[in-house]
Amino acid sequence: MSNRITVLGIETSCDDTSMAIIKGDKEDFFSPQILSHLSFNHEKVLAHFGGVVPEVAARNHMEKIMPLLREVLKDADFSNEKISEIDLIAVTTYPGLLGPLLTGLNVAKTLSLLLEKPIFSVNHLYAHLEAIHLHDRVCYPYLGVLVSGGHSIYFLVKSSLDFCVLGSTIDDAAGEAFDKGGRLMGLPYPSGRLIDDLAKEGNPLRYDFPIGLRGKNSANLSYSGTKTSIKNFLLENPSILPQSSTGPYSQDLKDLCASYQRSIVMALEEKLHVALKMVEDVIDGEKLLPIVVGGGVAANGYLRKIFNESFGQDRVHFVLPKYCTDNGAMVANYALRNYQQATPYPQSLEIDAKGRFIEKKDFIS
Repeated sequence: MSNRITVLGIETSCDDTSMAIIKGDKEDFFSPQILSHLSFNHEKVLAHFGGVVPEVAARNHMEKIMPLLREVLKDADFSNEKISEIDLIAVTTYPGLLGPLLTGLNVAKTLSLLLEKPIFSVNHLYAHLEAIHLHDRVCYPYLGVLVSGGHSIYFLVKSSLDFCVLGSTIDDAAGEAFDKGGRLMGLPYPSGRLIDDLAKEGNPLRYDFPIGLRGKNSANLSYSGTKTSIKNFLLENPSILPQSSTGPYSQDLKDLCASYQRSIVMALEEKLHVALKMVEDVIDGEKLLPIVVGGGVAANGYLRKIFNESFGQDRVHFVLPKYCTDNGAMVANYALRNYQQATPYPQSLEIDAKGRFIEKKDFIS
């Protein structure tokens, strides 16, 4: 029996249709071979609506997923005969938008039926953090910081299957705060990357925005007050708004982007200190607990700068930007690391999807 395993990863939880085929060792899961990794991003389509519309996203997944499957198989040099060499099908089943999730799951089930192969049901939040192992060796336990468009959560990760939630946003996630703030500033969707770019030419100390739950002895986050603050600021200072969403952008707006971004990032930095204090008892002697940062917002340049300055570059491990957004490689990688937990065929055909991972209201004290 071969000691290598080939995994097809399928990701359709929100607005990215992505697939990957990877091959890894059953004994050493670090840095598997990526045979193919292709994605289709729906940003240009969804920009017309100013954000993610579940029905539109689901329809776009349905249109793109089969052509993408053909391309990822072709790119990995998998002919119709060779497709049977796929040992495991990994698919995101939660959390996410139910329609898009079911699109990916139905493809996975069809392949499972045709090939009589097992399916691994993936929590893509876990996959975001474990994507660090695609390129970096990080030992367990580690403190996981998941920052994305829909979630901002601190985890204590003791193994690839043992994730303990330490704190969560109780309202908007960091990515939502960027996009909603950008919309208020008259910037195009998605706004996060543009705010990051404009902020590089701005003064982050010019304007002061509140940091939610500051001083509270919990690792929970809140961005509702920050968002309300920038809304009120713009009502009082409408001249800062650009004439067009595509620019040109004034120095005042660049300073606003830098200041708003600072409030979002400093909240994450402050609550990471709290999360670390909560898990001090698991630290082995003088060894510092590694920090892993994943999710779409983990690609933010200012976040990386502040975390490295506050916690040290040797301690903080950022998932590479190409694996930060929702992607098939992280899904396949997570299944590879836990392949023994896969659901065998035909039980695999009974797997279902679900939209939520946690209820934010449960973290409100």
